[in-house]
Amino acid sequence: MKDPQNLNQRKVLVVGGGSGMGKAIAQAMNALGASVAIAGRREDKLSEVAQGAKDSPPILFKSADVTDRSSLDHLFQWFDREIGSLDVLIHAAGINVAKRTMLELQEEDWDRLLKINLTGGYNCLRLALERMRPRGEGLVVLINSVAGKRSAPLAGIGYNASKFGLSALGIGVGEEERENGIRITNVYPGEVNTEILDQRTRPPSPEHRASILQPEDVASVVVNLTQLPNRAHVPELVIKPTRQSYL
Repeated sequence: MKDPQNLNQRKVLVVGGGSGMGKAIAQAMNALGASVAIAGRREDKLSEVAQGAKDSPPILFKSADVTDRSSLDHLFQWFDREIGSLDVLIHAAGINVAKRTMLELQEEDWDRLLKINLTGGYNCLRLALERMRPRGEGLVVLINSVAGKRSAPLAGIGYNASKFGLSALGIGVGEEERENGIRITNVYPGEVNTEILDQRTRPPSPEHRASILQPEDVASVVVNLTQLPNRAHVPELVIKPTRQSYL
């Protein structure tokens, strides 16, 4: 049995690893010796992350679309060949849109939010579980949002709905799979300084960005989750900026 404290033995796939929190998580785990592969839609971003791992084991990368099940089948088969048995899946792919209120949100944007933020999580989770069940262990971390616990007007109705759905998916599947030794964790970050903030009607100031969570803050708690022994399961974890309300 693998020692969870020793990340040199861990094989990790980060979906949405080309930017933001996914990038920070991939870099943190790679720096601690894990075998890491990243996936996302933008190959140029993935390549930049991989090239930055100069003093660590190489980060492998492959482009994939979480809404395209054939693309994900190829991704997971590629991971099987290039790295081996999947120990940890980090699902960090997600989007938001600029026009977010019920009055403004376009039907096609509603569909896109659910397809990427929720169905994309289901698609990845299904393929990960197929690989983890035969071994009787595995960890899946779903990078959610506090919008998945508190329906915040700032996030918008479509984003909120998609993240509430992802929360239910993680909790429900975690309950189904616990007897198989598989742990599912929903991580709910508050405001994080990532590119998604640029989608707001009024993007935050540099001063505000500096005062909120940074991607490496979220990466730190995710690394801690991966180092827990298999007997310990954290179903949900909230991390927010100190000055952000949780009410």
